[in-house]
Amino acid sequence: MKTLNDLGKKLVKCNLHCDGIKNNPTIGVIPRGLVLEERKGGRTCAVVGLNPGKCKKAERDYYLSKGIRYSSIVDYFMSNLRDGSYYGRNKEVINLLRFDGDILWTDLIKCECSGKNGTLPIQTIRVCVNTFLRQEIMLFKCSTIFALGNKAFNFCALSFPNHYVICVPHLNSRGDFSRLRNRIARNRRHFIQKIFDTKDIDGNYRAVKLKLLE
Repeated sequence: MKTLNDLGKKLVKCNLHCDGIKNNPTIGVIPRGLVLEERKGGRTCAVVGLNPGKCKKAERDYYLSKGIRYSSIVDYFMSNLRDGSYYGRNKEVINLLRFDGDILWTDLIKCECSGKNGTLPIQTIRVCVNTFLRQEIMLFKCSTIFALGNKAFNFCALSFPNHYVICVPHLNSRGDFSRLRNRIARNRRHFIQKIFDTKDIDGNYRAVKLKLLE
């Protein structure tokens, strides 16, 4: 039976050469938007962003020294990234909402963008979602997906109708993330009650934006 680790090994070796992305193992730039963070709690979730940010030199050097393989990505995440700004701040919101179990950190697209403005072709997103993300969500078997930003939210809401999809503002969304995080901290019970209503009156899983649940 295929596992997330098997999928990660396939991911690192991806040679689809999609438009708008950068994938160059010779300099340590590789597909890397997939890591499972194991935690002791029982309420699991997936967190889906758009795609990994630009790989810094220290990370590229790590992959080159340790080897271009999936275990290098996981090891670097565990030792250098999981408590950093991107992952740490999003975990604050997830923890406040009482999701205390394993987190699948993933992205619509697994490669960083090739341009400076972060634009990614819809076709590239479509191919990567169908090649990797659908299998990840099937293997992880969580009921709730946190989507970071509107584009990730729209794709996840349409791609996973049998999951509860919650939109969280992106960290770079002009202060929206920080303001929402502070509102959740001040009125935690209200937000928890709102998100526990996972289905609509017809029994369909909801796709909701946290900032609209005040």
